[in-house]
Amino acid sequence: MYSCPVSRSSAMMRCLTVTVIFVMFLFLSVIQNCKSETSKSGDYIIYMGAASSDDSTDNDHVELLSSMLQRSGKTPMHRYKHGFSGFAAHLSEDEAHLMAKQPGVVSVFPDQMLQLHTTRSWDFLVQESYQRDFTEMNYGQESDVHEGDTIIGFLDSGIWPEAQSFNDRHMGPVPKKWKGTCMRGKKTQPDSFRCNRKLIGARYYNSSFFLDADYETPRDFLGHGTHVASIAAGQIISDASYYGLASGIMRGGSPNSRIAMYRACSLLGCRGSSILAAFDDAIADGVDVISISMGLWPDNLLEDPLSIGSFHAVERGITVVCSAGNSGPSSQSVFNAAPWMITVSASTIDRGFESNILLGGDESRLIEGVGINIANIDKSQAYPLIHARSAKKIDANEEAARNCAPDTLNQSIVKGKIVVCDSDLDNQVIQWKSDEVKRLGGTGMVLIDDESMDLSFIDPSFLVTIIKPEDGIQIMSYINSTREPIATIMPTRSRTGHMLAPSIPSFSSRGPYLLTRSILKPDIAAPGVNILASWLVGDRNAAPEGKPPPLFNIQSGTSMSCPHVSGIAARLKSRYPSWSPAAIRSAIMTTAVQMTNTGSHITTETGQKATPYDFGAGQVTVFGPSSPGLIYETTPMDYLNFLCYYGFTSEQIRKISNRIPQGFACPEQSSRGDISNINYPSISISNFNGKESRRISRTVTNVASRLIGDEDTVYTVSVDAPEGLRVRVIPRRLHFRKIGD
Repeated sequence: MYSCPVSRSSAMMRCLTVTVIFVMFLFLSVIQNCKSETSKSGDYIIYMGAASSDDSTDNDHVELLSSMLQRSGKTPMHRYKHGFSGFAAHLSEDEAHLMAKQPGVVSVFPDQMLQLHTTRSWDFLVQESYQRDFTEMNYGQESDVHEGDTIIGFLDSGIWPEAQSFNDRHMGPVPKKWKGTCMRGKKTQPDSFRCNRKLIGARYYNSSFFLDADYETPRDFLGHGTHVASIAAGQIISDASYYGLASGIMRGGSPNSRIAMYRACSLLGCRGSSILAAFDDAIADGVDVISISMGLWPDNLLEDPLSIGSFHAVERGITVVCSAGNSGPSSQSVFNAAPWMITVSASTIDRGFESNILLGGDESRLIEGVGINIANIDKSQAYPLIHARSAKKIDANEEAARNCAPDTLNQSIVKGKIVVCDSDLDNQVIQWKSDEVKRLGGTGMVLIDDESMDLSFIDPSFLVTIIKPEDGIQIMSYINSTREPIATIMPTRSRTGHMLAPSIPSFSSRGPYLLTRSILKPDIAAPGVNILASWLVGDRNAAPEGKPPPLFNIQSGTSMSCPHVSGIAARLKSRYPSWSPAAIRSAIMTTAVQMTNTGSHITTETGQKATPYDFGAGQVTVFGPSSPGLIYETTPMDYLNFLCYYGFTSEQIRKISNRIPQGFACPEQSSRGDISNINYPSISISNFNGKESRRISRTVTNVASRLIGDEDTVYTVSVDAPEGLRVRVIPRRLHFRKIGD
């Protein structure tokens, strides 16, 4: 037995050190005796909260635990030491449970695989901004923005440095604040990957799951990282198109910003341990914005790599922008909804891809359709037209056959014909239908569907067009009234300005947030449907049949929405370097719009009026965030209180953050309902039955200069309350004398 003297503090410290080391060696002996036969093993993340304030590596608990693992023959895959503390290692379940009980450990959880949420868009946003009056605060129109040296870090699938979007013409020297590196990889030709003054840094992370030397490089083999990076910060390209479609000028939202790529994803997804390693490096490297287009189903904030990494990044003043997910239109499907993140849903733009259908011969009728068709066939020729039901196999289910499900159609009937397919089975993907018709020798497919705006997953080398149900009735009437019905699918035309936009596509994930309804998520909507951006050079897998590899590609998803907001956040950080991540989010949200280009309210894909659970504050604007007037500064204390209200203890929170005020303690008798009172730019109230009133408080900060002489800046409240709800704002007028009040 070792007794501790109590009279001298130094002796007490020696006592504590001996005690901790004794516990650690006891833990080691247990690890060494754990048998793999009695416990499943796997990769785990050991999260140990905030890193030391000086970024040193001498965190006793981390060093002791990792050294114990090494003594037992287990080497940590990653160590986290800059923005937060911890490591990742291969453990048995028993070892993981024991590890979770050790001093300094916040959480231990499996190293899960996250999935990626996979330009006219900027022209459309600029046009929308010009239609709104954002000059009333006397900021002037921001037609020529110089983003300066803001750095956007992308946690993604890598980057193709030779793409035109990433050339460094007219770029100045690399910012002095940049502390990162350009890892060239270990493949046979490491010098083939080079950074420049635009792409200033690149890293890659391989877990035990990916040992293939092909992946020991920051180079992108999926296209996803290249696409999103060019959306946010790509250079201006004057003649971009997808095989002649969507042609015009393509540019990123912040074309003068620098890019740092952290390749944490490969073919099968993105390992949580690699994502945390990327966060850790990005924090140390000096990025200003982190853009993340992937997600993990919300379950536990302290077991979500994105929630953990983004918390520590925001603590260091880095704005983190995340995709909301592609699991819509189901309620409570939103990903990445912690309050320190900016969560982005998807919306459409006013560009459409017309692929109309000509019914009949001499007395033809035109049916409007949408699609991207660049098939090498005679597009003026008419082909026999049938409904899939008439090609059903004898033993097939009729409903499945109507929907062109695999192995339900007779090849001899389908061959050489255009097949009309229904779309009323939830588990049938459009691409599966077109692939099946193509496999059976069909000439083309007409899909009856009013919810499919995403054309990016359809094989463009096969004739496919999508029509509305009311037009489907016309086609069926023609088929049923004609002995030998024929049709022609017309060549695709891209048109701008004539489509109602924005609207919210069905795939975009919806709120409310699964873990609490007391915060509104998503925060904002941005273009994410059929977005043209840079692609891998020479990628034959992306080339339609008979076509050369594309330099640009069309993709859809909240993956594409996220970098639109990342680019705007970078512009704001350059214009207002002192603004916090919360101020940037507030400016983006409070200047959003909820109207379309025709003045009507934003709708969902089905034409129903969209709600804040679909689009958050509304559609992002380009110039509006530069002149928000007022901002809602969500403070670090708000985030700490959020953790308290959510249910974490003061002891847990002290481990998570090393920036806690002295004497901090969670408020007594708090609940998740109190989350409504953190100083967020939106207000969401849970469990409100209407029988009693609820009082919610906010603090706003003036960021607008006086308009004339010595007059105060005055804001007057206007309330447009939901039906049946009475809302009062006190005071009704706000007076400010200077910026910062």
